Amino acid sequence: MNVNAQIHYRDLPVSRPSGRTHSQLHQLKRKLLRVALEETPETELFKRLCGAANQAAELAWATSNPLLVYPSLFDEMVTAVRERFQQEQISDAQSSRTSPDADLRFEGVHSISHVSDPISTGRCLWPPD
Repeated sequence: MNVNAQIHYRDLPVSRPSGRTHSQLHQLKRKLLRVALEETPETELFKRLCGAANQAAELAWATSNPLLVYPSLFDEMVTAVRERFQQEQISDAQSSRTSPDADLRFEGVHSISHVSDPISTGRCLWPPD
């Protein structure tokens, strides 16, 4: 046996997840996304959270253990989306204080209903069409 032999990861066989794993990943994505959406009072974040869920699923699918990797990826991406949103809110608030037209701005009001739920309507599904 050659002690100096090196193993390269590119030389190892890659096991692709099964169709069952794909279905389980989709179910896991929907479950975690639903919880994240329910915990999010800012409806402006729904689309961003759906995007984060899809991106995490794509990245997880590229690994040999997508069901193991997905929750951590999703949590990290949700945290990043929320932090970015908060920074935007702070920036908007600071600029509105200096804007002479600040009183003329209106915020969109969205109602949450089953019809607008991105999961129920199928607008937040992975894999993308």
